[in-house]
Amino acid sequence: MKIRPLHFFIFWLVLNLVQAAFTELTSDEAYYWFYSRSLEWGYYDHPPFIALMVRIGYALFPNELGVRLVNVILNALSVLLLFRLVPRGEPRRDLLIYGMVLSLPLLNYLAFIIFPDGPLLFFFVLFLIGYKRFLEKEDLPAVLLIGCSTALMLYSKYHGVLVVGFTLLSNLRLLRSPRFWLSMVLALVLFLPHLGWQYAHQFPTFQFHLQGRTTSFTTRYLLEYLSQQLPAIGPGLIFVPFVYRTRDRFERALQLICIGTFGFFLFTALKAFVHFHWTSIALFPLLLLASRFYEAEQRKSLFQFLVLPLAFAVLVLRLYLMFRIFPVNHLNVDYYHGRRLWAEDIQGVAGDRPVLFGDNFRESSLYAFYSGHMGIALQSGERRRSQYELWNQEDSLQGREVVLVQDYPFAGSKELRTRMDKTVHYFIAPGFSSYYDIPVEAAFPPAVKSGDSVTVPITVSNPRNTALRFARAGFPQAPALFYVIRKDGREVHRGVLDVFPEDAVIPPGGQREFKASFQLPSLEEGAHTVSFGIRYEPLLDSYNSKAQAFRVGR
Repeated sequence: MKIRPLHFFIFWLVLNLVQAAFTELTSDEAYYWFYSRSLEWGYYDHPPFIALMVRIGYALFPNELGVRLVNVILNALSVLLLFRLVPRGEPRRDLLIYGMVLSLPLLNYLAFIIFPDGPLLFFFVLFLIGYKRFLEKEDLPAVLLIGCSTALMLYSKYHGVLVVGFTLLSNLRLLRSPRFWLSMVLALVLFLPHLGWQYAHQFPTFQFHLQGRTTSFTTRYLLEYLSQQLPAIGPGLIFVPFVYRTRDRFERALQLICIGTFGFFLFTALKAFVHFHWTSIALFPLLLLASRFYEAEQRKSLFQFLVLPLAFAVLVLRLYLMFRIFPVNHLNVDYYHGRRLWAEDIQGVAGDRPVLFGDNFRESSLYAFYSGHMGIALQSGERRRSQYELWNQEDSLQGREVVLVQDYPFAGSKELRTRMDKTVHYFIAPGFSSYYDIPVEAAFPPAVKSGDSVTVPITVSNPRNTALRFARAGFPQAPALFYVIRKDGREVHRGVLDVFPEDAVIPPGGQREFKASFQLPSLEEGAHTVSFGIRYEPLLDSYNSKAQAFRVGR
């Protein structure tokens, strides 16, 4: 029987529905489930479409399948629509695509594990269909399809900008087309609600992706990027865009999207960690080019040797994700098995108390999903925050009895060995207090001398609806002020100051001034910055003030 694209679509859909139902949630997926508890036009880490997907599916099936349902359907539809870009009457190319889809590790992973890449790929295929029609007719349906799919790509993941940018670079004539510009204006208008949300929240997502992920130059991330992409794409496909000779403007766009994507993230890896799935927009262009590349009879054996064997590896990976056929326990965490048991064990000692997972916002979401009880994470604010801070979840914990859970032992903690073979350490804190959302302002002098003694007025404000206290409240130590001095972005000194009386109370909406007197260490001459925060061990240090510039002179 001839296998048609519709037959393959049904097979692919059923396969991934079964996989989604029998694979436990990953930490990222649980975090997106947390998003979906309240639908908004944007979230700290991503645009909003992924939350909408989870909300719809989870309303139908309140389990792992529900979280992934819409993603699985969109992925299957994107594969089906991909054949709209393959000329009918070329059954060999169809068969090649079937084989590559089953053999491509990254595409198989994204087919059931929910990431923003899932809807991005679906709307990307619609963009390609619209662009191909635009090259042929440049009519209104093509304009509408390009404009709407561009907006929806951006609502899924900002990587949609790369798709449009590389398409434009492959065909600069588009700059002279009023209808192409009309499609871009339409995309911008449709994307305005999200931009409005960003503006209202001081652009947290843009700041995070442009600043919060970057580090100084390092070869470590570059080597990790290269080592991940080869197995994620496969040795039989990753080289194709670099050797393929394009035949028309559409294929030139496909080629430049592939090469541009790999090159862009190669450059990004010089200063930031690149997740293996960030190159997902190269997958479908790669399939289309590779199906043309391998249709030549002389490359049949090459396809069978380089591409098809990966289908077996993908099958083993799928089975492992469902049934743990290998006892893998990487760095004391099995990312795919045992989370339900882990959550049950923690909930056994926590009872109905909220559980705070320090700065681990992914584990807090997993706990909430599998236990049905409150799990919260609080980021220190030094490099990044999370949706928990954006929704001000911290305030809900103040004054309550809270269970603090961390991976490593700390003063007063007890050890718990969970049934997923992960050891955690916990501490029950009565009358919990934390200070991550508390503004601190310091009047640090603009010019000092190395070794000077300085007295700095510290103003602490309380934006909460409850009183702010500084008592020890069962913790090993009372909260204390700390400061960090940096030069050229590098930390040169850190100190702790005991300036908060344990009986100090700041009423809701009020503020209080404290005096911090300390002696500066030996510092180099020149420009420095100083930041202040509140230390309340065993919680992570809270960075509460803006960095202030000062100069050290003679």
